[in-house]
Amino acid sequence: MTTLRDPLRETIERRLSQRWDTAQITVLARARPPLDLTGRDLHAAAAQLVERWGAQFGPGPHTLVLALPPGERFLAALLAGLLGGHTLVPVALPRAGAHSDRLAHVLGDCDATALLCLAEHRPAILRHLGTAEDRPAGPRVVAIDGPDNTEADGVAPRRGADAGPGPAIIQYTSGSMRLPKGVRIFGEQILANADLVMRSWDLDASSRFVNWLPHYHDMGLMGGILYPLLAGAYSVQMSPLDMIRRPADWLRAVSTYRATFSGGPAFAFADCVRRVADEDCVGLDLSCWSRAFCGAEPIPAGLLPSFRSRFAPYGLAPAAVFGCYGLAEMTLFAAGAPEDGPLPLPPKGCGAVHPCRLTEITAPGLRIVDPESGRSVPDGESGEIWLRGDSMGRGYLNRPKETQTAFGVAPASGAGGEWLRTGDLGAISGEWVYVTGRLKDILIVNGRKVAAAELEWLAAGLDDALNPLAAAAFMPDPTESGTAVLLIELKSGRKAPDRPDTVRVAIERAVSGEWGLRLRDVRILPRGGLERTTSGKIRRQAVAEAYRQGRYATDGEATGAAAP
Repeated sequence: MTTLRDPLRETIERRLSQRWDTAQITVLARARPPLDLTGRDLHAAAAQLVERWGAQFGPGPHTLVLALPPGERFLAALLAGLLGGHTLVPVALPRAGAHSDRLAHVLGDCDATALLCLAEHRPAILRHLGTAEDRPAGPRVVAIDGPDNTEADGVAPRRGADAGPGPAIIQYTSGSMRLPKGVRIFGEQILANADLVMRSWDLDASSRFVNWLPHYHDMGLMGGILYPLLAGAYSVQMSPLDMIRRPADWLRAVSTYRATFSGGPAFAFADCVRRVADEDCVGLDLSCWSRAFCGAEPIPAGLLPSFRSRFAPYGLAPAAVFGCYGLAEMTLFAAGAPEDGPLPLPPKGCGAVHPCRLTEITAPGLRIVDPESGRSVPDGESGEIWLRGDSMGRGYLNRPKETQTAFGVAPASGAGGEWLRTGDLGAISGEWVYVTGRLKDILIVNGRKVAAAELEWLAAGLDDALNPLAAAAFMPDPTESGTAVLLIELKSGRKAPDRPDTVRVAIERAVSGEWGLRLRDVRILPRGGLERTTSGKIRRQAVAEAYRQGRYATDGEATGAAAP
């Protein structure tokens, strides 16, 4: 194994050795019995891939895109990359019917040596990329379970081996941009953020973790796979689809494997309250669950109390359920801790969300700042959330202007250190932070974040009369994952489509094929029908609120929604 990123590599190897002959990770799959993987199993699988990649790609380090399903193959590739000193870029497998340029953008942006997949998925990935089997340029698409007969063919490492350690992970995050941005996360940031979670939540070698979150997303990758491993804990890995199909399976896994740690976004907790029936709970014992964390998006007020009440009869302790906050730019975790007693009255404008608790560990790294002046605002007032600490990533890949704007910022108030502008809105009141919204607009589908702008551009591309710069995609119910509404204007001087229903159906199919997202409503509006800022930008959150209030009627009509 290479010596690059020694602290991270050595910690992983030490943790694997401590469970050399006992289960480190159990992988659950619907079509087979649970698969227990010991430290020996995981190390051997990773070492085999490290050797194979050296033969296939030549001396590293390389940037490798992982387009793999959840399970043991992904775990082996993840550990091989981290132990072998490569830079890994986990991505979702493209869905059947998807035709966006997201994957192609990621491959080009990170300058990957290869995209790694399973043999069964390779033809579909090649079709998605629009390339032939013998394409002359671009990263190779290599099946990690295919024949091991490919020798190095002169592929040069994408970064010099003598240039020092590169990023361990590039986490692509969807914000308000049409195409995702890659956050550069190094080994020291992973270790620092894992340590923050360990100290904040008492995650240690005695913990037992159930993870169903997407493995290509920061919350699933870092929080659900790597942090339990780095703490020496045992984890159980489920497919996200199993939880989505049947939320009771998540609770059953917590009960069966006596998990102390497990969590997810607000929609998962809402799905359990709505969809888990009493007959699903027969024999359920959640008394082991001490850290039921809810994060990744603003948490609606009332949701966590409802979850506590619904599952208290099955042993769930009220103090186990709490909110947390974080983002990929800080590797993952920033705030949140178990809650002691009732919540205080929220500050003005924050009554719609559940807060996250600040502690002496996390409070020094978070402040609320006026986004225009850069000055800290008084306690209880809303502003932009700024963060600092050793977990902060090293900027966006190939985006120097955006990196300069967001990373390493100094507040006007003179607070020491370099800060991250999150683009999230919130307020601090006492020991609580209320995350109320986002300057950036995203949609949530089964734990995955989809940029609203990305959906809007895809939809507008299906009819030339539609304006991608004058559209608003949003979730009509923030707790209901996987559904959205699209309001989109016509371009200046263009008439509405002759067959608007045909256009709507085409948009709905394209969006479903791309992300599995169901468009509950698609409305085509005249130019000027959507509320804008003074600079002409669409105010998606204001449009969403107007829609919920019934202020958008039918195509071509808006009742007081547009601003002058």
